[in-house]
Amino acid sequence: MDRNQYLQQFKRGIHIFEEAYQQQKVLELDEKINQLLKKKKTEEEALKQLGSVEEVIQQVYQENHVKYQKDRQKVEKNSLLDNFVHTIYQVVDVMSHNTLKENGKILFDLLLLILFTCILKIPFIFVRSLGMSFLTFLSSPILERLWYFGFELVYLFVAVLFFVRIFRKWFQELPNFKINL
Repeated sequence: MDRNQYLQQFKRGIHIFEEAYQQQKVLELDEKINQLLKKKKTEEEALKQLGSVEEVIQQVYQENHVKYQKDRQKVEKNSLLDNFVHTIYQVVDVMSHNTLKENGKILFDLLLLILFTCILKIPFIFVRSLGMSFLTFLSSPILERLWYFGFELVYLFVAVLFFVRIFRKWFQELPNFKINL
């Protein structure tokens, strides 16, 4: 976990307090990190010395005489979209440190993943066509359109799910890549 993630998680953990107080506490914590960095410590060592985010959050709750229950106040998980966007930012960061050849391989693999996602549509087209031919026999254009639209939505859902899962699993194997999902 880097400094920004640490501070963001801390701020989310103290979300029950007023915004001005949250900002004040985040700035105080940031200043503590800066002081530790001035003592020739690495960012990772400084964060370890401060303790886990949960411990720091618990201290703020104790200072304010608020009962902190880890289960209730647990930091909310981001939505799938937020995680995916965060993963993309991490991929860009990893790619900025790679050579042209390594980045070419990443782009090739990404194009391959897009191709597999497109190939995934073939069974959907087949089943959709069977349903359309049956509905044409019934002479109901409204049902045909609903069937077509419904199947396109199902494919879209499955394709996005497929792409995101494979993308996350594959990019976890990149060197220097940490995913927080």
